[in-house]
Amino acid sequence: MTETKKPEQESFYEVHLNKNNELMISLHAREEEPHSPVLLYDGGAHALLYRTPQSSVLLDFIHPDVRPFLLAASQVLIAETKDYQVTREYMAACKRVKNLPIDEAGVKPLLEKENAKQIDERDLYK
Repeated sequence: MTETKKPEQESFYEVHLNKNNELMISLHAREEEPHSPVLLYDGGAHALLYRTPQSSVLLDFIHPDVRPFLLAASQVLIAETKDYQVTREYMAACKRVKNLPIDEAGVKPLLEKENAKQIDERDLYK
């Protein structure tokens, strides 16, 4: 039996909204293919993408302007990228939950604020 792992904390992701208020989330590609992906969201600063039953990705510090759109979404397009290329894309159903199954005390910024301001975001897609 495969054991569920602790969620991976995504270091960099982007959320895009088209003219029809449909969301796309772009994040780093993972090795394994997704299976029945679901995005759990409670309306707060974090969302949890279950790519497979055993593998999940924590999208942390969601911008406040994005939150109402994510809360209203029934599904989102996920685009996984590597070396500036989309390697796979798929739809993930959105499920509203009362509380995410994460320990928020363990969610830490991956960079200090001053260091984050100096990062060239183009390098984060490598």
